[in-house]
Amino acid sequence: MDYTPQVGDIFLCDSSRLNAKIVKFLMQSPTIYHQIWRYFRHTLEPVYYYHAGMVISENQIIEQQFRVQKDDLDKILTRDIIIWRKKDLTKEQQDTIKQRATEDIGKTYGIILVIAKTLTWVTGVKLFINILGALDRQHEICINRVCKWYNHICDFGSPKYFEDNTKTVNKYCEQYPEEWEIIYLNKGV
Repeated sequence: MDYTPQVGDIFLCDSSRLNAKIVKFLMQSPTIYHQIWRYFRHTLEPVYYYHAGMVISENQIIEQQFRVQKDDLDKILTRDIIIWRKKDLTKEQQDTIKQRATEDIGKTYGIILVIAKTLTWVTGVKLFINILGALDRQHEICINRVCKWYNHICDFGSPKYFEDNTKTVNKYCEQYPEEWEIIYLNKGV
């Protein structure tokens, strides 16, 4: 599949590393109680991707590893990846998204948000994400950065961008084909 990059394209990718498997396990269900219920009912939903980033030029992406950084687009195209494109994204919207993203370069990973999401998953109390997450809005995790860069255009179905994860974003894009299209898909690792 050929790919012509466009500013604002969102990529979601997978890995077979242990940390990716743990993250995907925790995204199967909103809480441990849902997880147990779905497990016994055989209704667990698969999670295909654990990491997210965005295209910012014809040959560059921006993503959060430990820090938000630019990287070469070619580096990710051979991975297990899906790239979503927002249809009818204007040049002004692309410029705004790119500006928001590049302003985050150098910002570090949101350990507090990871703790908050884990506590919410274990207890079922969303208050952890809202309170602990609000304490530190400068430090996000990869998918929440992407949702933050986009939150003036799309909310991906969540009232707060820091509540999303790669599963909910992928599912949202699938559910709204009139707004989002798969522009690139590679299933090889």
